[in-house]
Amino acid sequence: MFKTLILVVLLVVLCVGATVGYFNAQQVEFYYLFGSAHLPLIVLVIGVFGVAVVLTLLLVTARIFGLKREIRRLNRQLRDAETELRNLRTLTMQQEQPAPPPAAAP
Repeated sequence: MFKTLILVVLLVVLCVGATVGYFNAQQVEFYYLFGSAHLPLIVLVIGVFGVAVVLTLLLVTARIFGLKREIRRLNRQLRDAETELRNLRTLTMQQEQPAPPPAAAP
């Protein structure tokens, strides 16, 4: 059922996209840094969308790598703190043990 729903939604999006492309087929002049070009409007819209997707993926990837690095750092700090706590607990337990009674002199 879920796969059928996804297929229907994809077909609707494809039909809407084809309709938008058909009605935006007129030529527009696009001025860029080094010159200009005559392109169909839909090509320009899809191109700008593609550039936006690529830039967004680059930014998200950089953020994910930064967060993973922070997770590794925090896990290292946690491991060090747990080791220190374990050492402190064993140190306290060793100090609390009563000293053996002194040996009697004959």
